[in-house]
Amino acid sequence: MSELWSEKYRPRSLKEMVDQREIVERLMRFVETRSMPHCLFAGPPGTGKTTAALCLARDLFGRYFADSFMELNASVAPETPVLVRINGEIHRTNFKELDALFFGKDCDARYCRVSGLEVLSLSSNDYGVRFLPVSFIARHKAKRLIRIRYEGGAVRVTPSHSVMVINDKGEIEAKKAEDLRKGDLLISFVSNMDGKKRRIDISAYKPREFSMLNGKLVRNPKIRLSMEQFELTPDTSWLLGAYLAEGCTGFKSGTSGSVILTFAYPQEIALAERTLSIANGLGLSSYVNLTSSGFDRTRYSAIQVRLLNTQLARFFRESFYSGGSTARYKRVPNFMFDASVDDRIEFLKGYMNDGFGVWGEYVRICSVSKELLIDIAWLARLSGIDSSVFEQEVRFIWKGTRFSYTKAELLPSAPFITFFEDVRLRLHGNWRNVLRHQLYSKKARRVSKEVLKKVMDMIDLTSLSREDKKRYERLKRLVESDLYAVRITEVSEEFYDGWVYDFGVPGSETFFGGTTPVLLHNSDERGINVIRDTVKRFARSRSLADVPFKILVLDEADHLTADAQHALRRTMEKYTDTCRFILSCNYSSRIIEPIQSRCAIFRFTPLPREDTVRFLKRIAEAEGVKLLEDGVEAIADVAAGDLRRAINLLQAAAATKEVVDSKVVYDVVGLVHPKRVAELLNTVVSGDLVKARDELRRLLYVDGYSGSDIIKQIHSQVFRLNLPEHLKVQIIELIGETDFRISQGGDEEVQIMALLARIRLAALKGG
Repeated sequence: MSELWSEKYRPRSLKEMVDQREIVERLMRFVETRSMPHCLFAGPPGTGKTTAALCLARDLFGRYFADSFMELNASVAPETPVLVRINGEIHRTNFKELDALFFGKDCDARYCRVSGLEVLSLSSNDYGVRFLPVSFIARHKAKRLIRIRYEGGAVRVTPSHSVMVINDKGEIEAKKAEDLRKGDLLISFVSNMDGKKRRIDISAYKPREFSMLNGKLVRNPKIRLSMEQFELTPDTSWLLGAYLAEGCTGFKSGTSGSVILTFAYPQEIALAERTLSIANGLGLSSYVNLTSSGFDRTRYSAIQVRLLNTQLARFFRESFYSGGSTARYKRVPNFMFDASVDDRIEFLKGYMNDGFGVWGEYVRICSVSKELLIDIAWLARLSGIDSSVFEQEVRFIWKGTRFSYTKAELLPSAPFITFFEDVRLRLHGNWRNVLRHQLYSKKARRVSKEVLKKVMDMIDLTSLSREDKKRYERLKRLVESDLYAVRITEVSEEFYDGWVYDFGVPGSETFFGGTTPVLLHNSDERGINVIRDTVKRFARSRSLADVPFKILVLDEADHLTADAQHALRRTMEKYTDTCRFILSCNYSSRIIEPIQSRCAIFRFTPLPREDTVRFLKRIAEAEGVKLLEDGVEAIADVAAGDLRRAINLLQAAAATKEVVDSKVVYDVVGLVHPKRVAELLNTVVSGDLVKARDELRRLLYVDGYSGSDIIKQIHSQVFRLNLPEHLKVQIIELIGETDFRISQGGDEEVQIMALLARIRLAALKGG
């Protein structure tokens, strides 16, 4: 796993902390006395709050650190695919789309209570894959993610987010992403989930049957057929799949519409004939034409089938696309996820026209739409087909002549072998021979359900103890379930700066997510349920170290819900003997007074520039990076006291160029170099507005910088202009006004040029 320097060089002890000297001295006294109160760490990001908590815990607990310290903060990336049901309608979506739907324009909210939302999850009672209610959606900011690649898919989560695994006892338990390694096994599924959707209401897509002509209501003679509903049958489902693979819609004058399906000629004549047969059955008008090759006009290469129905064309246009109208934006219609298994199978067969292989053996289908490939993979999993997603390709495989088994039949061998060893005297048969590969090969970490059933049938159930019967029933449920194990192929760490998300799923605390579904833990750890449950479980037991308490850190505590904060206050009071809480936040004013009064408050300040520069030079020397003076100064300017950001910038710049100078730094962060902005302002002050306009256009249209970024850099350079102070004050006010206008949709070039013109006027007034 590639290591982040911000973690590699994170201090391990309070003595190694950078700056925050008064805070460090107070914390070191806690270590000396083996006693401490609850603490509230407040301050901007990257100033050492989390590091101080970790160092304090390591100095206090030593080798018992892992058992005596807990940090709560975990979620998944916004692009994570999930399958949800919103007010009864199934959608294959992701957290980014759910954010827009439920959080809307609320930029600061971290929790959203929801109703009518369900997510595909796992029933803890019978291991059944089904939709379960979601109580809330949570989000918070993250600086790094773990990318987990597994057989046929991938997912990105925060390091502390948990995924579900099967332990050596056959129990499904949570395991943190940062503890996962290549070769570990995750949980996925293949199921036959029968849907309820049989008819689709398409009345909203009807064209107007009557219009006014010369003052009279006249019926449109072009409308020959209008439908209230579109019935899903194996034939119509196949037609929908064929359209997804080969189709488009066309409209004349924006009104008269048709559905166009194009097949290879002469290889796919049978597909064109089936399309015509289905169209005739629906009463649709249609016609066929052959099209020539672009290289040889005398040779026909394709056959087009046009279904002449505006209502159907509108229905297809609205159902098959998201964000555009070309192949890149194609999606599986949401209603297909709730169709019957038979209809879904026919839909996939229709879509197979865009791929190659043999249905029932092995199929590969390509697409330029990544979201479509994910849709198809999830739809196949719900329809009893093992699917995998690769770069611009989805694959199906079946057990048969080409494959003696598929990964969808495999479970971890360890819990079963452990159980069989424990009850070997109750086994009638040579079970070791049946499981010889798993027993004697280190690589064979999985075993097929068929083999496991054979061995489990050898057990004399009447002779098992009560505890062994419970283990047997638990393992039997696994074998008979739709679950299976997928192997992790790669784990890597990545820079990130944005929102991450999670669901609250009461009762299950799990949901399926990923490009192909794997079982993820409901890991959001700042809601009231976690305060009541997870925190209580941790706080209930004593530390193994010679310290009479454990430490629990709640990151971003200022985003705890009000109910969660009150629950936390009660928990803090109840478990004072066994636990100390460290609450980390940006704004202490957002913490309720009853909690503040119970905590010693530590206020962290941005790191001094000289400390940031010194630490960066130390890292550069250790990593063999040639860091120039203007480069380290540029990083310090951009980071503005945020040491974590400064280290991440250094690593990103070092990965880009062998020598890190100011140009490399500003290229990495995507900001205009201050020298260019200073030259722009000097040009304006000198009176050459034409030259200034040309430079501004280069910044905006050639280099691609945003107007807001240019405004920020202008703001930072104004103080260096050779103008009287009262004029600088006026210019700063103008900068704020310009920034607001741009944020409200004003043209960037026009607004910034207006600002530069007013700066020139101010310079003239200043003499």
